[in-house]
Amino acid sequence: MTTLMTPTITQHSGPSLEESQCDSARTGDPYAVICSEIHKLLTRKRNYYGCPDDDPLANALAVNEDGIHPVTYQMVRVGEKIRRLRGLLRTMIRSKIRETLCDIAGHAIVAIACLDAEEKV
Repeated sequence: MTTLMTPTITQHSGPSLEESQCDSARTGDPYAVICSEIHKLLTRKRNYYGCPDDDPLANALAVNEDGIHPVTYQMVRVGEKIRRLRGLLRTMIRSKIRETLCDIAGHAIVAIACLDAEEKV
């Protein structure tokens, strides 16, 4: 079983994340707005799976107990979403295409977080 180390949060000077996102939104930085949206999506989904706030990767890393490498699992999920996206592109339903792209980004972020967690063990 993989053990997750809790990241250390350090104080920094300058604007908070929320202030920074608001500034980015005002200046028209689409990346900051979308990244904030993906963060909210990941937080909402991890709450669906009952992950505690102090162990946000609990569900993602738990597939290791079933003999599945967590990063591999996330890559498989990205593959599923890409296949879904191919079908959606034929329909051009913008809201579903956008939702699926957000899911792909979310799984990629979870895979990166799993890689980082492995490195710390």
